[in-house]
Amino acid sequence: MPTLFYTGKMAFPLRLMTTMSGIIAWITGNARDSSAMKEKMKDGYNGKFSDYIHQYDELSTFHYEKIANILLQEIDCKGKRVVDVGCGTGILSFMVLEKAAKKISCVDISPLMLEKCKKKSIDNGYPDDVISFYEGDIEKLSFRDSSFDIVFCNMVLGMVPNQQEAISELARILRPGGTLALSIHGPDHLVEPIEALVKSMNKRYYFTHRFEYWPRDEKKVRMFLIKANLDKIQTKRLTWIDEFENGGKLFDFFASTSGLWWYHRLPPELRSNETEKVRTYFQKNNISKNTCDVIFSWGTKK
Repeated sequence: MPTLFYTGKMAFPLRLMTTMSGIIAWITGNARDSSAMKEKMKDGYNGKFSDYIHQYDELSTFHYEKIANILLQEIDCKGKRVVDVGCGTGILSFMVLEKAAKKISCVDISPLMLEKCKKKSIDNGYPDDVISFYEGDIEKLSFRDSSFDIVFCNMVLGMVPNQQEAISELARILRPGGTLALSIHGPDHLVEPIEALVKSMNKRYYFTHRFEYWPRDEKKVRMFLIKANLDKIQTKRLTWIDEFENGGKLFDFFASTSGLWWYHRLPPELRSNETEKVRTYFQKNNISKNTCDVIFSWGTKK
């Protein structure tokens, strides 16, 4: 079952509120439905709750490219069969192809994200025998055991309810001797926009629900890889600050990378006003600095 309480950094009064909300969610039973959690996330990245998702590449490529470059630094992709699980619009996937991978398989839970990734592939002239696309759930992938030389999962696991099951599934599709490479949301990741969101959101619609985001520290990530029976495990935690022109720009980035998936709890007629209200809070309070905290990890399948 997913962790009940929020695992990231948060000011004490806000943490107390989210903890109480998690307890109520457990008592009422809505904290135990992992399938429902994933469907909400899928809907968000399909653009059901906000048009911001259509600005994903425009507003967030700089962020994901930086992380992908670090994850790829020590990995030789040349001639390898690779899968990118949680590929999004393909930011890491196309970097892998530039490193001469034999073939990459792009997997995402969102058909919209996959469609954007596929369009990029067509625009860049990649043939079908070099890149393929699959809609799939990270906890239950359709590939056979030992299908890939390298398995990537870039900034996905913080939004996955059953993280150990997901990492074990990634290890299952990796061939013996192959490399699993992960980047995961660390405890401080997005702390400023998350705190601003919790302060400004319409709490009437959120209070009795679990905070469905699970950042992890380096020790916990290493434990996940050990339990997945991986060897030669390496981990590295990096933090930095991205500063935006103003609070509105930070909100736009935050909304585009998430699709505002938690809006599933808001009545549709309130979503536009809620977006404007929260964006105004970011702007007026000059919430323009964003902490990036990423746990990088690599392991080899025994």
